[in-house]
Amino acid sequence: MSTGALEEPVFKGRELALSALLALLVEGGILLLWVYAGAGSAHVAAAPVEGPKEIPIAVKPVVDETPLLKLGGKKKAKLPDMWKKQAPVQRFEETSAPSAKASKSPESIPSSKLTPLDASAPPPDAELAKQVDQQLTDAAPDAAPTVEGEGSPDGVKEGTEADPLKARAVSAYYGKLQGWFNARFRPPSEGAPCAELKKLGASVVVTVSGDRSVGGYSLVKPSGNSEFDARVRTMLDGAKGEQLPPPPPLYPDILGQSLPLRLTGQNVKCNDAPSAPSPPSPAPPSEPAPEPEQP
Repeated sequence: MSTGALEEPVFKGRELALSALLALLVEGGILLLWVYAGAGSAHVAAAPVEGPKEIPIAVKPVVDETPLLKLGGKKKAKLPDMWKKQAPVQRFEETSAPSAKASKSPESIPSSKLTPLDASAPPPDAELAKQVDQQLTDAAPDAAPTVEGEGSPDGVKEGTEADPLKARAVSAYYGKLQGWFNARFRPPSEGAPCAELKKLGASVVVTVSGDRSVGGYSLVKPSGNSEFDARVRTMLDGAKGEQLPPPPPLYPDILGQSLPLRLTGQNVKCNDAPSAPSPPSPAPPSEPAPEPEQP
């Protein structure tokens, strides 16, 4: 055989086909074994989820025993006082009474004074003291109100609000409005002595619109100082259209259509600066000391 001839293949075509077929059969067998193992009894299945069971119960009606709201009268309930004065403890002074069973030795003589003949015996639970400074009496009852009807003992005769909480809220809100106008008012600081400027004051009534904005005004009682009254009018003219601070949420209707105010010069900063002290006069020159006499 010559060297140029082709070498024969190691495997024949029939052998290659048989090996491929055998490989497919092995792979298919493994696949069938997996399928059979999954579908057999050895397969672990998830436990079924049981749904909720309906259990019938007997419903027995129960009458609501909560008391209904009682219809109240015109008189409002009075809040309890924060502190009430308690009656003082009555103490009795320790005294000595003659007794047939007393010892005859000088050491047994009591140091307390003798009991008067007309004195009554103290209660069994009474507190005794060596000495009582003053005679204590029971606490006097609270004074009854002199004015009938609704109101507070701390109120005034001209008051119109019976609710103390609302009266306090109104007072605080009107103080806030007064401060709102005082922050915009600039009283004059010159033209008169400082003491007179601080005593000036003017009473005005401001009209308030529905949206709490400042409307017109009326100078009810001028101060008598033209410059001061002009400053009041200038401030009120500049405040027209501005909105006032809102009232408390619990009392949104306490702001009426008119608002009385009092503008004063109490906090004015006067320009009366004290004059600077004059410098001290120079001291006179000292005289020279006399020369000593020569011998």
